[in-house]
Parts: sequence; C-alpha cells; structure tokens
Amino acid sequence: MLRNTLRILFIWVTFMINVTTVKCQDISMEQTLNYINSKMGHGYSIDVLHGVIVAKFFEGTEPFREDQVMCKSLDLNSMRYDAEQKLFLINCNGGTKCVDRQLFIRKIQRDYARFSLPMTLDAKGVEGMKKAFTHMIRMVLDTKYKSSEPFE
Repeated sequence: MLRNTLRILFIWVTFMINVTTVKCQDISMEQTLNYINSKMGHGYSIDVLHGVIVAKFFEGTEPFREDQVMCKSLDLNSMRYDAEQKLFLINCNGGTKCVDRQLFIRKIQRDYARFSLPMTLDAKGVEGMKKAFTHMIRMVLDTKYKSSEPFE
C-alpha cells in the first residue's frame, strides 16, 4: 500500500513539474519581434541586429526610410503613445540624438532624439508595447534575462 502511494505521489509530482515547465516557457526575441511587428501597419517592420534596433519603412516594395538606434541608448521610462499622431515613442537617454534616420527617396540622413513607430493602439496595446520593448531591450542588454510574462 505504501509503495503504491509513493508511486502515485511520484507520478503526480513529475506531472506537476512538467506542467509548470510547459506553462512558463520563456518568450524569445523572435516572438517579441513578431508581437511588435503585428502591431505595426503593412510596410513597416523592426528587427534587432547586434544590439541595434533597425526599423524599416516601405512604400510598396521600395524602401522609404530606415531608423537605427542602439538598445542601450533608449530611455525606457519615456515610452508613451501619441494617439493623435498614432505613434509609439521612446526618447533617447538624456535628450541626446541617438536615432540615425535615412530617408532614401530624398537621400537625407538625420539624427533624432526619439524613436517613433507608427501604429494604432488602444490602452491594452500601449501597455503591451511597453512590456514588449522592455523585454526586448532587457534581452539584448542582459544575456541571462528571461521572462515568460505575456505582453497583453
């Protein structure tokens, strides 16, 4: 009887550990970028390459604009959404100009003090974007950082 009880207890503990492991799967960089890109309109996308966020903007199939900013240069406390302009915004640390913008059609390069992404968000989406960007940047800056907390 005791042997059967211990066997059942062992099976139950093993099952609970496996269920917990499945539930707490870490959110990857790819999943984070997919979430962010899903909130942006057609013709816009972001990626992270060697600690640099690269945002690409297209008009049809032609590249229109590309913004590049180092993750460590952004002030995550400044994240906000401008509902009037339909832009998700993150300022550079200390008001410096950290965003390199290339305008391909006009062949102009400019530096900006904030990173801006066009999108339409509700209150839940704004909080989701804040969580997603925080998660993305923390993954870049701290290789040991992991999180399974959903964005929305």
